[in-house]
Amino acid sequence: MVNFIKEKFYNLTKNEFVKHVLTLVSGTSIAQFIPILISPVLTRLYTPEDFSILGIYISIAIILSEIVTGKFELAIMNTDNEEEKTNVISLTIAVISVFSIFFAVLFFFFSEKMTFLKIAEKDHLNYLLIPTVLFLGITKLFTFTNIKKRRYGQISVSKVGRSMVQSTLQISLYFIKYLGLIVGFFIASIVEAILLLKGNKKYIRNIKYSVLKATVKRYIKFPLFDMPSSLFNIGTIQAPILLIPSYFGSLFGGFYFHAYKVLMTPISIMGGAVGQVFFEKGSLLKNNQKAFSQLVFKTHRQLFFLSFIPLTLIFVFGEEIFAFVFGEQWRTAGSYASIMIPWIFFNFLVSPITFIITIKEKQQVGFVFLSVMSGLRLIGLVLGILYFKDVYITIMLFSCLSAISYFVYATFMIHNYTTINVLKYWSVIVIYALPFYLIVISIKYILINY
Repeated sequence: MVNFIKEKFYNLTKNEFVKHVLTLVSGTSIAQFIPILISPVLTRLYTPEDFSILGIYISIAIILSEIVTGKFELAIMNTDNEEEKTNVISLTIAVISVFSIFFAVLFFFFSEKMTFLKIAEKDHLNYLLIPTVLFLGITKLFTFTNIKKRRYGQISVSKVGRSMVQSTLQISLYFIKYLGLIVGFFIASIVEAILLLKGNKKYIRNIKYSVLKATVKRYIKFPLFDMPSSLFNIGTIQAPILLIPSYFGSLFGGFYFHAYKVLMTPISIMGGAVGQVFFEKGSLLKNNQKAFSQLVFKTHRQLFFLSFIPLTLIFVFGEEIFAFVFGEQWRTAGSYASIMIPWIFFNFLVSPITFIITIKEKQQVGFVFLSVMSGLRLIGLVLGILYFKDVYITIMLFSCLSAISYFVYATFMIHNYTTINVLKYWSVIVIYALPFYLIVISIKYILINY
């Protein structure tokens, strides 16, 4: 099996698709190495309660950022020429501006009634939310603009810049407690957006309001279907970060958010890099069913070989790893991480290829599936919180139902939009992951009984 993996890795590095991914990953690896390196420092400077407040703040910002662009940034990949691309960018900038103003007015007049915004009874933090959402929207827009132009190096630079600024500020501002974490995230968002604007300022100067109506009509599926489905999906993923502190206390909320962040940060960076290149490449091959199907299968295998070893190790040794790296007080976060692995694993395998729905312009199908997936997650949360009243069971139900949802969603897409045999698609997990998992479990059993 080792020789097989080595051979596959060598072949992958010669592939154009993988070269683009490696361009992104090389930069994002540096970007991720920095926060991973300082995480043990941050967990000794800040308390779990501080991380819980940061988690709530970021979750709200991420959820609102799914609305602020109207998901028109995805339409950039479907444009056929420079004029169309300029029109879509103009439209997206206009939508970001309108929604940002709307949210600002809404929060100004009604923030007192929005109890979910009461972050540790520090209402002044709400004033950073809208600017954060604004810059997250700009980042999304010009990330896809750079992908369309194949400027993957610039995306990598922006992520490295963000990572360096966020890490430096969060360490430097530890003396103001959770506010240091939030300010670091906020300023880093500004830096990332500015770095992505390099070479793209012409689109801001050449906004064409006269074409907005026609552009909206052409790409209306994105706000009608992509936005609500994405909002449901992201909203339910962020829901535990918002609900666990409310029902089980900020201590457990901090443990959960830290486990989520440790798992999702490298996974989302790697999966995001693969997904961005897959989106660009798949958009070019969408009318060549054979080549498109081969791209999907290769992407699946690459993601599998990248993820199954590290995730299996965390699944089996999560508590020990977290206690050693972050300090004994974070052992509970390690147990949460172990429970979350099934969800994280299938999320990593499936998320990049969910762009199939956008590439094939089948947003209605994506809306239905993501709505059902979101509903299942919410059922797991409600059962765990209100019926079982146990944080471990809540996370377990959420993880298992999420994993099942991703598996069914991917199976449907593979069966309906590619020529790949579904059994062949999933067989790689059974052939390679299961033996490795059994070996690791046996090692842990031997160590416990030694």
